[in-house]
Amino acid sequence: MISLPILIVICVAAAATYLTRYPSMALARYIKMSPGIERGFRYVPIGVFAALVAPAIFYHPTVDGQIEWMYYVAVVVTSLTAWLSKSPLWAMVAGVLVIALLRLI
Repeated sequence: MISLPILIVICVAAAATYLTRYPSMALARYIKMSPGIERGFRYVPIGVFAALVAPAIFYHPTVDGQIEWMYYVAVVVTSLTAWLSKSPLWAMVAGVLVIALLRLI
């Protein structure tokens, strides 16, 4: 069971997150943005995704200093799948399947 102080911290953090983000989203519908800004906002999700994935690609813990080649194979397969299919879902599925299959070897 979760303790009361931890539950309070979680609730306060959730409220702070909600209250700092909701007003800007609610007011954004009344503000006219230029086409350039709207185009820039469309790139935010892929930028966040890249920021989350890039460290895992270029830096990951290794065993005894050995290069974990299966991560690089998965990156290549995932990148090719994303480029050819234009679908993030199929790219993620391909990457997970490659890692799973290479771990069985």
